[in-house]
Amino acid sequence: MAEENATPTEGAAGTEPHGEEQEPDYKALYEAEKAHSRKWEKQAKANRTAADELAKAQEAGKTAEEQIADLKKRLDEKEKAEQRAKLAAKVAEKKGIPADLIVGDDEDSMNEWADKMLKHFQKKPAPKVEKPGKFDRSDGKDDSEMRGFARQLLGKE
Repeated sequence: MAEENATPTEGAAGTEPHGEEQEPDYKALYEAEKAHSRKWEKQAKANRTAADELAKAQEAGKTAEEQIADLKKRLDEKEKAEQRAKLAAKVAEKKGIPADLIVGDDEDSMNEWADKMLKHFQKKPAPKVEKPGKFDRSDGKDDSEMRGFARQLLGKE
């Protein structure tokens, strides 16, 4: 009988006995998600370590011929880059533009690009003035009457 008078406890869904919804415990939810996140973070670190060890093992497992081929490939790429830089510097000096703006892999394509750049960005000549500092103020009209009137008005005859 004592059980009948007792108030029922919250159910698993987090509702009160009268059907009103109660606000969830956000702190508990946060802590649970935080623990879950930490678990996956530890797993990711373990996977990263395993991947690094696997890469080292694969590198050590390469044959001498594979290592030599890899080194030759890297050396060829470096030589190509140096050759291209020398050609770009040569074209830049000849054309008078910065070497880092030059595009192309061979000298002909670099020269074509430099010519296009020069043509596009070349300054247009300034208009020429016949007598600098002296401008014709008349419109081709005879303004001697106006000048005479101004002289009479100002009393400078």
